[in-house]
Amino acid sequence: MLDPFDDPNGCGGAIASPEAAPAAAGFPNDGSETGRLIRAIDWAATPLGPIDQWSPILRAAVTLILPSRAQIVMFWGPEFVALYNDAYAPTIGYKHPRALGRPARENWAELWDDLEPLLQRARAGETVVAADRPFVIERNGFLESVWFDISYSPARGEDGTVEGVVCVVSETTERVLAVQRLAHLAATLEEQVAERTRERDRAWNNAQDLLAVIGDDGVIRAANPAWQTVLGRRADTVVGRRLVDLIHRADRAALHGHRARLDAGERLAWESRCLHRDGSFRWIGWRASSEAGLIYATGRDITRQREQAAALERSETYLRSIFETSYQYQGLLTPDGMLLDANPTSLAGIGARRDDVLGRPFWETPWFSGTPGMADEIAATIPRVAAGESIRREMVLDLPIGRRVLDFSLRPMHDSAGRIIALVPEAVDVTERRAAEDQLRQAQKMEAVGQLTGGIAHDFNNLLTGIIGSIDILRRRIAAGRTDDLDRFFEAAVGSAHRAAGLTHRLLAFSRRQSLDLRPIDVDALIAGMGDLLHRTLGEQIRLQVVRHDGTWPAQGDPNQTESALLNFAINARDAMPDGGTLTIAAANVTLDETAALRIGTTPGDYVVLRVIDTGIGMEKDVLERVFDPFFTTKPIGQGTGLGLSMAYGYAKQARGHLQVDSAVGRGTTVTLYLPRADAPAVPAAPIETSAAPADGEAVLVIEDDAAVRQTVVEVLRELGYEALEAMDGRGALVILDSNRRIDLLITDVGLPGLNGRQVAEMARQRRPGLKVLFITGYAGEAAARGDFLAPGMELITKPFAVPALAARIRAIIERPAAGPAEA
Repeated sequence: MLDPFDDPNGCGGAIASPEAAPAAAGFPNDGSETGRLIRAIDWAATPLGPIDQWSPILRAAVTLILPSRAQIVMFWGPEFVALYNDAYAPTIGYKHPRALGRPARENWAELWDDLEPLLQRARAGETVVAADRPFVIERNGFLESVWFDISYSPARGEDGTVEGVVCVVSETTERVLAVQRLAHLAATLEEQVAERTRERDRAWNNAQDLLAVIGDDGVIRAANPAWQTVLGRRADTVVGRRLVDLIHRADRAALHGHRARLDAGERLAWESRCLHRDGSFRWIGWRASSEAGLIYATGRDITRQREQAAALERSETYLRSIFETSYQYQGLLTPDGMLLDANPTSLAGIGARRDDVLGRPFWETPWFSGTPGMADEIAATIPRVAAGESIRREMVLDLPIGRRVLDFSLRPMHDSAGRIIALVPEAVDVTERRAAEDQLRQAQKMEAVGQLTGGIAHDFNNLLTGIIGSIDILRRRIAAGRTDDLDRFFEAAVGSAHRAAGLTHRLLAFSRRQSLDLRPIDVDALIAGMGDLLHRTLGEQIRLQVVRHDGTWPAQGDPNQTESALLNFAINARDAMPDGGTLTIAAANVTLDETAALRIGTTPGDYVVLRVIDTGIGMEKDVLERVFDPFFTTKPIGQGTGLGLSMAYGYAKQARGHLQVDSAVGRGTTVTLYLPRADAPAVPAAPIETSAAPADGEAVLVIEDDAAVRQTVVEVLRELGYEALEAMDGRGALVILDSNRRIDLLITDVGLPGLNGRQVAEMARQRRPGLKVLFITGYAGEAAARGDFLAPGMELITKPFAVPALAARIRAIIERPAAGPAEA
């Protein structure tokens, strides 16, 4: 190695004598050659400045890399000044030690256009990693192609600022070149294989052994004359027959197993009994390989050798019969995970022979090496099982035969003294079973969809019959001048319409598409406020008991939907206690860890739970499994829609909570509603004071693509004394908004064609800041929760709505102070 003290110019003039380097006797002091060179450099003449003024992170980094055996170079500061260790120095050849303490651009000029972007990415905070990264570098007096595994990482100071780049590299040039040489060797081997094929063809007619070419259908395509000598069959009588038909039945199963391995490209040797023309059998020792979709097989008559070994083989076969014929993947490992044995099923799964895998670490075999991350998992499992633990899990593996789902187990084997002497892996291929289960689940889903649509059609047909029939009678009576007793038919039509609206709301809740007003709820106050309603609903036979706990958290939910769910639970409980009983409503705080959350099917966190507990008849297991199915009910026809619990379940999930039902026959039912804990305290909603005074020239813009709905809203506005402006879509509304017309309120449908209602509202507020907005929606797919959809000064009303409710909402919004200055 060039001594910088012998060559003063070797470091570009940066190295001074020991007397000129006050830090020489101090930092760094690791004893390395590069450390000695660093102490000898006059750092005051470099961009990094005097060594005793280096930042703590730089000094720490130098201290860390110098003794490391890894090849590490650091590029420090904006000029990327180079610092490295002894292990790195040989990778840059004659550039060392000149590169030490100098900006990278000066010593790596030939690859600076390639190197600088990598350094800049790391200096920007990114970690750059690459394997076998090519570079063209001059390190021995000429340009050469080299390859490295690299990791460029930012080095940050105490304030988080990136001060330099730490590069850990490992030269892989020899490995890359070796791979290239192997590719050339593989091409040569292919030619040798082709030559052997030609030699085989020339020896075809002279061979003493059976030779056969077999198609992918198992039919013999070609046979040599030795078939006549060995099995008494002329070659032309063998061609066209399946090889399996010439083999003893007891050996056919093994042949099918061999076929899978041959198709995977393995060369095989096996033995089987073949039928002689005289009716006897001959033992044939087969060797076979697969090429271009054909199997090339060679068979030698080994009948005499087999007869001599029959007695010994029978005893060994008995001992291994279960192991060899099992449909399970089976094996045997040493306690440290080395493979001792594997049965044919498991070997067929990877298309390998025993000799290919015996003696290898279990996790490095093809059962796991093709699945990313699986080898490490199995390696980590071995010590646990060797310590006495049994493992069972289902895993998806990428095997040579394709992706398979296996029910895998690994257990210890003990000797008579209780010591663990081996590990036993077993697996069952459940791929087809899981696929069948998926198909069954899909069929069940389709059945549920059919029940849902059928139930909706049934209920809506009933409701539409009430509406259409009542309106038809009204039309005919009015036409005939019979105006007496009209209220009865008006009430019937309106009642059916309200029930239809209720059904759509329950369907939206079930599908988790309803509009929710999520805010902090005082659950104790909510339950107390429902007291009178619950007493009237339950009747005198049911005893109501409310259990409160001090310090109940506020819950994040929709108050109306929560009340509706509790009322539904209470009605179901009442019906489950026909002879009377006790209904208990309890509120409590619950914190779910990951295990508890996974068990009930929700996410970990803090929840407020509302439990409704009855002492009723309980439910059978099959009924309990279907309680959330839409339109499923155990009540008589006409006494329940079957949407109550499915609606409550949809609300719970939409509110990021959960609903759980526990029941047993004769032991009653407990319904538990989980609502997330709110971040803010519950605030009672203040009643809105509305004035009865008529509108004072106020104007309202209505955007609605449905003409009937638009007509209804406009008529309500005009009856209230407002000036009503109309538009059927967003573009038409923008024309009005761009005019000088006075607009005090914008009423818009959410689901407009083209620009949706939310987009129109945003554009309207850009033109008229602070403009009040009332959204109308029948679906509210974009407004699943009001807090995620509505800005200040915006409100929402859900279709269908009653005219008085719409009028009250409009008046309240108009009278409420504006969110910001509005344009006239």
